[in-house]
Amino acid sequence: MNDKKKKIVVIGAGIGGLSSAAILSFAGFDVTIIEQNDQIGGKANLLRKEGFTFDMGPSLLTLPEWIDDVFIFCSKNPRDYYNYQKLSTITRYFFSDEKYLDVKEDLKDTAEEFSKEGLSKYHFLEYMRKWDDLYSISTSTFLDNNMGLNKAFLRGALKWIKKSSISDLYTSMSTYNKNHISNEKVELILNRFATYTGSSPFKTPAFMNQLGVVEMIKGAYFPDQGIYSIPLALNKLCLEMGVKFKLDCKVEGVSHQKKEFFIETNYESIRSSILISNVDFFTTQKLLGRKIKVKNQNLSTSCLVFYWGIMKEFPSLLLHNIIFTQDYKKEFEEIFNKKVISDPTIYINISSKMDKSHAPAGCENWFVMINLPPDVAAINDDMIKKLRNVVVKKISAFLKTNIELLISTEETLTPLDLQKITGSYNGALYGENQNSFAAILNRKKNRDKKLKKLYYVGGTVRPGGGIPLAAKSGFNTAKLIIENESK
Repeated sequence: MNDKKKKIVVIGAGIGGLSSAAILSFAGFDVTIIEQNDQIGGKANLLRKEGFTFDMGPSLLTLPEWIDDVFIFCSKNPRDYYNYQKLSTITRYFFSDEKYLDVKEDLKDTAEEFSKEGLSKYHFLEYMRKWDDLYSISTSTFLDNNMGLNKAFLRGALKWIKKSSISDLYTSMSTYNKNHISNEKVELILNRFATYTGSSPFKTPAFMNQLGVVEMIKGAYFPDQGIYSIPLALNKLCLEMGVKFKLDCKVEGVSHQKKEFFIETNYESIRSSILISNVDFFTTQKLLGRKIKVKNQNLSTSCLVFYWGIMKEFPSLLLHNIIFTQDYKKEFEEIFNKKVISDPTIYINISSKMDKSHAPAGCENWFVMINLPPDVAAINDDMIKKLRNVVVKKISAFLKTNIELLISTEETLTPLDLQKITGSYNGALYGENQNSFAAILNRKKNRDKKLKKLYYVGGTVRPGGGIPLAAKSGFNTAKLIIENESK
């Protein structure tokens, strides 16, 4: 590195942006993060209201070692910045017959749970063993290798095909699970992992069944003080590494002239020789003045979230809860084709189950989410009101309690809010969906095709969405920049 540090600007203080900024500053670059909001975190933000604390976005922590890698690269002990505990029960799944099944920390215990519904423990463990083997290959081939068409990729692809079959690349997840599990309730649980990429289990290839390995075998965790402790920890690391922050600074346009980027904000024009965008890939294209080439049906799901302060505790609910729709296939047809949601699957996260400070005594903080189409124009106030009534009625029926009477405080996050607050294009959570193997292979890369000093991190580019993958994108991209700039 020259005595005069090369300047890098990062747009967006989400997990990917914070991770890449810390590493690059440690490596000797002059790094500034620009964030349009008044606090860091991106989608992993925080809401406090009337004694209740809500993690506003991601609520499930897996693969914490990928976050730890950022601190370790910077010669820091991650445990000095944040900590977590492993969950003994990961998720409770409720079905239309009002029965439930729990996914446990130990896969054998989960198999025991599933045997209550007639699924052979041996059969389920064999099923998961296959996907665990394939996940190990995929991690080194598709995640660590950034999916470049090179020897490492081809070597990994051959190993993958030997362990699996070509049909797993085009047979849908739901079809595969129906043929190999033949248990409706367990199929629902396994199919749900497609939503972690904002995709449909009735379209995404069986290849994506390996997503279940992350949660069911590798485990899930709860960070001390909640999910927001992770961006706070990364923020602290960034400050110690010398990263500068410009909050409440909205980027309104980006141009490139004479080997420099000019970032126009609501306050000033900022120059940089290298630019990293931690904003949605397609929103970044708009900032660059480029035409957007994506159809709504190719985008990932959006969501509607209700943040409810509930004046009661429910022992039957855990940290993570799912109430399934009666017709899962119909739900996804409505999301991707009809733009009308009649009976959504409901996710309820209650962090006060783990941290009592997140709600007043005798109360719970409910994060209630349903999947929606990625189309801000289609989700109007009338639709949101109707969906709220559906959600309240459905949860009330399961709990045998009118929860409407228990809601003491309420905030809502809509697809339009996602677009305004986080820059999510059309409210899509993860950029493009993964509804085909071609879509998986063609996921947007971390380096721009034309502007070689423009890079992308976060959940809308490789390797994918979610906290650990966003951190991985920042980690991989920072190392790529260091390598490119050293040549």
